Amino acid sequence: MVVTGLVGALVASSYKWGYYVFAMVALLFIAWNVVFVGYKHAGAINTQVKRTYIICGVWTIFLWFIYPIAWGLSEGGNVIAPDSEAVFYGVLDILAKPVFGALLLWGHRNIDPATLGLHIRDYDDVPNTNGEKGGFHSAQGVTNNDNTPAATADAQNSGASAIAPGNTTTDNTGIVGTGHNHTSAV
Repeated sequence: MVVTGLVGALVASSYKWGYYVFAMVALLFIAWNVVFVGYKHAGAINTQVKRTYIICGVWTIFLWFIYPIAWGLSEGGNVIAPDSEAVFYGVLDILAKPVFGALLLWGHRNIDPATLGLHIRDYDDVPNTNGEKGGFHSAQGVTNNDNTPAATADAQNSGASAIAPGNTTTDNTGIVGTGHNHTSAV
């Protein structure tokens, strides 16, 4: 969409409108996905997510349909002067980027990240392979995913594998192991 608009702006003949048509077809495909597909998925999560999606989606699609108008008035038809074109695009860019970002942040202020499938941890939490507290190494030693010791101290001191099969850990090099004997190429 953006590339076809750029190429169309650089073409000196009326063929530039062919590139405009390609850009509009791409825009319609994107708009279809935002308006119908994304809306359906947002509604399946909960009403707060759906509400935020509607606000941000309507804002985005509205602005994205103004961009082709700006292109048609400036690069396409040379109806407005270059300085007016710069102001037109500048206002659109400010509305489409920072204002959209503010709307998105404002809309997510009351949405629990877990609702979206996100786990945001505190900086002092040590993650494990599932991204939960407990993790690779704890103060007590290597732990399983359920935060129980992976092996006894005797097994750790005897040279036996201290990692139960299926669990992961890292060594001091940062290489992740699974408790199985294997070699890895670096």
